[in-house]
Amino acid sequence: MRLRVAVMATLLNLLVFVLLLVSFVVSSRNVQNDLIREELRVTCRLSKETLDSAAFMDREDYLTVLSEREDIAGLLTAYIAEDGTVVYKDFPFDIQEDHLRMLIKNTTASEVLVAGLTGYQNASRIFAACRLDDGSIITYAKNAASVSAIAGKGAVVLTPVLIATLLLQFFIIYNHVGRYDRLVHELMNVLEDFTEGRFSSRITNVKGFSPKYTAQYNQTLARVQDRVFRQVRRNRVVGQMLNQMHTGIVTADTNLTITFITTNAGKLFGRDIKDAEGRSLREVFDNEELEKQVTEAIESGSSSVLTAETEGRTESGAVRPIRLYTSTMSSAGKTTGALVVIEDITEIHKLEQIRTDFAANVSHEMKTPLTSIKGFIETLQAGAVDNPQTARRFLDIMMMEAERLTRLINDILSITKLESGTDSVEIKRLNLMDIIGMVQRVLTPQAENKQVEIVVNNSAIPAWIMGNRDRVHQLVLNLVENGIKYNKIGGTVTVTVTQDQANIYMLVADTGIGIKEENLSRLFERFYRVDKGRSREMGGTGLGLAICKHIVNTMDGYIEVHSKYGEGTEFLVTLPKAPEEERDDALLNAEDET
Repeated sequence: MRLRVAVMATLLNLLVFVLLLVSFVVSSRNVQNDLIREELRVTCRLSKETLDSAAFMDREDYLTVLSEREDIAGLLTAYIAEDGTVVYKDFPFDIQEDHLRMLIKNTTASEVLVAGLTGYQNASRIFAACRLDDGSIITYAKNAASVSAIAGKGAVVLTPVLIATLLLQFFIIYNHVGRYDRLVHELMNVLEDFTEGRFSSRITNVKGFSPKYTAQYNQTLARVQDRVFRQVRRNRVVGQMLNQMHTGIVTADTNLTITFITTNAGKLFGRDIKDAEGRSLREVFDNEELEKQVTEAIESGSSSVLTAETEGRTESGAVRPIRLYTSTMSSAGKTTGALVVIEDITEIHKLEQIRTDFAANVSHEMKTPLTSIKGFIETLQAGAVDNPQTARRFLDIMMMEAERLTRLINDILSITKLESGTDSVEIKRLNLMDIIGMVQRVLTPQAENKQVEIVVNNSAIPAWIMGNRDRVHQLVLNLVENGIKYNKIGGTVTVTVTQDQANIYMLVADTGIGIKEENLSRLFERFYRVDKGRSREMGGTGLGLAICKHIVNTMDGYIEVHSKYGEGTEFLVTLPKAPEEERDDALLNAEDET
């Protein structure tokens, strides 16, 4: 590269030099020719004055002497009589040539005519003529200065100087360009490293440049590195943020061509989005509702958000509901495309279904006892109230249904508080064994009526947990009571507590009727009953196990069930162990003394 630059610069300078030389030669020729013209004019005038006044000399002798003078060497002379006869000449060409006739014809006694003519062997000459008093004409001529002659004389002197100058210039440019060529090469290597991600690369010391000079470039590269790093970090954060979002994002231009898409957008539609950017919405998603929303947003050009629901796909190919939020994108007041935010609303649909089912279940659970109570009231109003025995039986049944309604309402309130998380309760350190013993005493009469025995395997070490006493009491009560209700005559309900370094484990096992395996996954759902008729007969609301699950969740634990149909059921509750209680140093000293 530097050789090419040096040669081109040298040739350019040579061309400039030649042009300047030509201009100089032409100017020199013009100057010399002007001097020759003036010389011939003066000579012609002096000769006229001399010949007109000199009677002492023959004119031919004068002209011969004049032509032989060394100070006007190269002077050519001709003397022509008044009648046109050539009296004397030393011209090497015919004096009567056409181009001289005009000069002689126009010569007067009062002026000297000077003209440049081309004569013998194409030699350019300058002529001067004047008419004497006797009518004769004297003519002088001299070779004009030529470009070739001047250039030839200058070339002898200037050629060595020119060659030396061009060579010096060539080496100076070659070395100078070489320095910058090395610098550019180093800079390109650094930029290449930048493209490969090696942003710590810098320009090393370049021959011909001081370290201070290269340091300026490195400072600029450091600023570029810092800016690139900031942009890379920003892009990484934005990318991570977009990929962490459960929603998907797609942007398209006015031709419905995808300009940006996130991974989740493809997942929500169950589509492969590899190389999706630059392809059409129809080609990638094949979803009419999506195309319709984008088209409407682009055509409307408004800032409002369009909302629509359509169907997506899971990885397994199952249908899932998704919602599209579409808005217009614009720049400088001109619509450039549309932005679509894609949201999976499967959980929203589930929650809506749960709410619907909850309302239906509550209505159904409340309708049954209310219908019973209303029926008995109508019977009493019809006259049964006059029969004391019948009226007493009806009132007992109505009381039982009212208590069932009360339990249902209390359970609904309990589970609502647990799910909302807004119920503020006292959390403290509790010994689980104490609460189990209390529940055993409360449920022993009910167990004896069912001919079921409650067995508690006491732990030698206290089982300390963190929780609310009433909630833990309800948890144990619901599990043990279920074991009593769905047990066999002569069966047992066994409560066993174990622990390790991190957790407390409570196992409630019964020898009852058991649960079929297909019913186990739904056992903790609200209002779910394995045997609806038997559950209502025993006064169950269908919320007991759902309440147990929520209580355990609020305590950062978990509950699981294992059952074998016809043999019994086990509920295993795992709860975090409470931290060791800090004791006062004075109390410890007192214990040591005792």
